[in-house]
Amino acid sequence: MRIEEMLERLGAVIGPPPEAGVVPVPWELAPEVMGFQLPADYRTFVDRYGSVSIRDELHIFTPSAVPGLQVGQPLGFEGFLYNTTDPYGYCGMLAQAYAEGDFEECPYPLFPTEGGLLKWGNNYSSDQFFWLMRDPDPDRWPVIAKFDSMQEWDLFEGGFLEFVLAAVTKAYKYHRDVVPSGARQAGDLRAYHRRNDWAKNFQ
Repeated sequence: MRIEEMLERLGAVIGPPPEAGVVPVPWELAPEVMGFQLPADYRTFVDRYGSVSIRDELHIFTPSAVPGLQVGQPLGFEGFLYNTTDPYGYCGMLAQAYAEGDFEECPYPLFPTEGGLLKWGNNYSSDQFFWLMRDPDPDRWPVIAKFDSMQEWDLFEGGFLEFVLAAVTKAYKYHRDVVPSGARQAGDLRAYHRRNDWAKNFQ
């Protein structure tokens, strides 16, 4: 399924993009700062919706040039990476578990280890959502979900947009865990609220 088709289907469920538009991310800077580019479907979503919380539950992170809520978090692409590399955050705990050989707690390495996990979102249930960077082509990165309450990892053999679409349309087997309250209630125009974009914080 093409990116535009997936975005059209997603918009029918969560609502249209913000009326005022979104300040696009300067993706051309990503390879220089991070050493790689992010998947095309994710970039297209971000430039259409920005960083959003779907149904106040599924939080999708994006690079932003404005300060976030976390003290000490850097800006821009470095800030996006910090969601994974913060040594005192949840991912720091996972990385330590993997390094110590506790593969039941964490069966994958984390970025910056080659082929590791890169975090793009979470939810209020403390579930974490990643790409598995196992391929040189970011458009071939599958999604890995870590479900905290079930102590279970799930490999979704599809990209970011495929995963989000499957979750909000209830096609994903763990959709109730990703977005527990569903995507949209009757009468709602949009099933998300904006968090930020490249240039503005809406929280």
